[in-house]
Amino acid sequence: MKNQYVGDIGDYGKYGLLRFIASRGIKIGVNWYLTENDGSSDGKFTDYLKRPAERIYDEKLFDALPDIASRTDKTVNMIEQAGLIPGAVFYSEILKSSSLKVNEREENRKTWLDNTLKLFGAVDLLFADPDNGVSFRKSARTKDSEKFIFPEEIAKYYNTGRNVVFYCHKGRRSQEDWNKAKVQIKEYVRDAQVVAVTCHRGTQHSYIFVLHPDCLLKYKQILTDFLKAPWGNMFTWENVEEYSLLAGKHKVTGCEIKLQPIQPQFSVCKVTDYAHIDLTQPFCFAATTDEERSLVCPEALVPDNTTERDDGWRGFRVKGQLDFSLIGILARISTVLAENEISIFAVSTYNTDYILVKEEKFEQALSALKDNGYEILNER
Repeated sequence: MKNQYVGDIGDYGKYGLLRFIASRGIKIGVNWYLTENDGSSDGKFTDYLKRPAERIYDEKLFDALPDIASRTDKTVNMIEQAGLIPGAVFYSEILKSSSLKVNEREENRKTWLDNTLKLFGAVDLLFADPDNGVSFRKSARTKDSEKFIFPEEIAKYYNTGRNVVFYCHKGRRSQEDWNKAKVQIKEYVRDAQVVAVTCHRGTQHSYIFVLHPDCLLKYKQILTDFLKAPWGNMFTWENVEEYSLLAGKHKVTGCEIKLQPIQPQFSVCKVTDYAHIDLTQPFCFAATTDEERSLVCPEALVPDNTTERDDGWRGFRVKGQLDFSLIGILARISTVLAENEISIFAVSTYNTDYILVKEEKFEQALSALKDNGYEILNER
C-alpha cells in the first residue's frame, strides 16, 4: 500500500469488504504494509467518485472518500481518522527495504514485524495490504521486498490465533502459477482453510483468507452475504482448488487414511513445569514456548502444578508413520470436521498426527470422517 493509492477504485472495494466484515462483529487489524510513494500515476483512478450510481455499494463510504481522495497530501491516516473501518486497529509505519543497505534490511523488517505482532494481539482478523501480494521466493534482503508479504509472516500472524486475509493479484503469473499461489500458504500453516474473493473493478484485486478450521463456516457465511449485497456486482468468489504444491509431494485422499480412536479422555493443560508428570507415560504431549508450558495428557495424569486445564477431549490418530513428503492430511481432516461444525485440537509428532475433539462431538466426528472415505479402526 502507498499513500498515493488512497481512494482509488481498488481502495473502494477493499474498504467496502472490510466494513462489511466489521459490521458482523469481527474486530479487524489493518497492517497497511505501507511503502513510500513512487511518483507514478498509480492511485489516480478516482473518477468513479463522480458517478452517483457507485454510491449504491456503501453510501457512507462513498460520501466520505471524495474529500480524502482529492487531496494531494492524502494518507492512510485519513482513512483511519475517518473511522471508515469501525473498531479497527491500524499499523501505518512505513516498511523500508530498497533505501537500506542489504545488511540492514533483515533486522529492520524483523523489528517492524515484531511491532505489528504486539499491536494486533486482540484482533479477530488481520488484514495485510502489500503492494504486490505474497512472495514465496523473495527474502527480506531483496531490494524490493517491502512490496510483498512473506508466507512466514502470514504464519506468524496465524499462529498467534488470528485469522488472516491478504491482498494479492495474478499479475504476470500463468494461470497454473496463480492457482498454486492461492493455496501455497498451506505449506506453512498445515491446518489452515483458504477461501478468496476477487474485486473486478480496475485491475484485478484478490483477497485471500487464511482461516482457522473452526472459523471457516462463519467467514464463508459472511462472504456469502457480502456477495449477495450490491457488492456482488463488483466481487466474485475466487476459485481456490487443491493443488500439488511441491514436486514429488503426494496428496493423500481420505480413502488412503486409517484413523485409530484412542481410549483415554484427555485434558489440555497449562503447567508451571514438568516435574510432576511422567512423560514416559503413553499419550503425553508437552510443549514449551517463550510464554507458556503446555501439556496434553490423559485426565488421570493431570499433575498438581496445573494452573489451567480444559477436560473432556477424546482423540484419534492417523495410523502408521507418515512420510514427510505427504501433504494435506491434517488439512483434509480438519476441513471435514469444520464443515460439520466440529472444532479440533491437533498435535503432530514425528510419526503422525493426533486429533482431539470434545467428548460430545466424538462419535459425530468419526461418523463424518467415515462418510468421507476414512477407515475407522478399532479403539486402541
